[in-house]
Amino acid sequence: MGNFALFDQTKPVETKRRKTSQFSHDMACRAVAPLLTLAALLIGFLSPVTPAKTAHGFRATLARVHQHPGNYAAAARRDARRLALLSHRAPMGGAPTTTSSVSASSCHGLLEALAENGAGAYHMILSVGTPPLAFPAIIDTGSDLTWTQCAPCTTACFAQPTPLYDPARSSTFSKLPCASPLCQALPSAFRACNATGCVYDYRYAVGFTAGYLAADTLAIGDGDGDGDASSSFAGVAFGCSTANGGDMDGASGIVGLGRSALSLLSQIGVGRFSYCLRSDADAGASPILFGALANVTGDKVQSTALLRNPVAARRRAPYYYVNLTGIAVGSTDLPVTSSTFGFTAAGAGGVIVDSGTTFTYLAEAGYTMLRQAFLSQTAGLLTRVSGAQFDFDLCFEAGAADTPVPRLVFRFAGGAEYAVPRQSYFDAVDEGGRVACLLVLPTRGVSVIGNVMQMDLHVLYDLDGATFSFAPADCASL
Repeated sequence: MGNFALFDQTKPVETKRRKTSQFSHDMACRAVAPLLTLAALLIGFLSPVTPAKTAHGFRATLARVHQHPGNYAAAARRDARRLALLSHRAPMGGAPTTTSSVSASSCHGLLEALAENGAGAYHMILSVGTPPLAFPAIIDTGSDLTWTQCAPCTTACFAQPTPLYDPARSSTFSKLPCASPLCQALPSAFRACNATGCVYDYRYAVGFTAGYLAADTLAIGDGDGDGDASSSFAGVAFGCSTANGGDMDGASGIVGLGRSALSLLSQIGVGRFSYCLRSDADAGASPILFGALANVTGDKVQSTALLRNPVAARRRAPYYYVNLTGIAVGSTDLPVTSSTFGFTAAGAGGVIVDSGTTFTYLAEAGYTMLRQAFLSQTAGLLTRVSGAQFDFDLCFEAGAADTPVPRLVFRFAGGAEYAVPRQSYFDAVDEGGRVACLLVLPTRGVSVIGNVMQMDLHVLYDLDGATFSFAPADCASL
């Protein structure tokens, strides 16, 4: 049955607890020397207006979209579609696609799953243009393109809480040409060139967005809560979307915080960022920090290397890969090998840390080990029930609040260990608190550490140092 010292008894299964709510590239923003007649069009490559703030750091806040366990099932369904996208998307170079292929795919409403987009999302306030228009955007560490809906919006545009950004009203707006490096940084399968300029058609887990690449002044955050953005940057490339499919659930776009040249981070010259996701939804917003402010300290800090996909065709993917080397369930060290969560010869597999996925998903071989160990160590303690209606695999009667469950520890290359808090891997998934499920699920593609497992941690993405660090934290104190 295992030693109860190896079981987590510190937190009960709760009926009202954290909610599972919830976009990506890495090239320093440099001044572009005047070249031929394109100089006027290349505003998107100018240095930020406030390089000192980039060097010294700035902050913003994140707001979770949904606040109750009833959305666990919606989040699990959305995760399933997102996992398919993460596993199959492999940005490659090459010639742009034809204009006709992009417009045709837009008209067919790619991936027409139009619900639950925000079930596991976090919003951050951005502003774009001169004068600035502020709007909430979903942060996504698995995406590169930052975008918002633009006027005129022509096809299947979703409802949003703020007015559409109108390029004609901004004195600092410009379109980017197809020859620009940032246009070429778009995945070739998603971009094309026509009279409009550099156009794109991005496919997401639950919809699509299509439009053209532009540049304007962009401001990040609302540092003091008064509605004024905390840091402003000139000439940032972003997507001006005029056709969309999907429900953004209270957001007006996506901010791409991935690890590649087109991402917001790369363009504004930020080499590191961190966030701390609060599990107590009623306690307020969660902090996100950039530049020098992004620093995890203390004697509980754990660090592991950020990896690149070893296959050249996938190396430009914006994902934050880590090396998961072991898992312990209670008293059992699972027989994880380098192939359990490693890359295949084709570059599939691996493990990523992702803000846009709600739960944690393990490659089938690893998940099977975890599942068997969990069942073995809960036999006689917990009563199995079906989790089908909640889209979970391993569920139980919630039972007494102090019923122990096996502890869960993830081990990473370099010696880092994460003793996962109980509520981040086992919790009630229904409103009444009668059914509790293992919040870890199987996948046939890339393994993903989702945002629920990141809660109450200060996590640091150090792109310059190629390191991922984390430590338990009181998010309110950061």
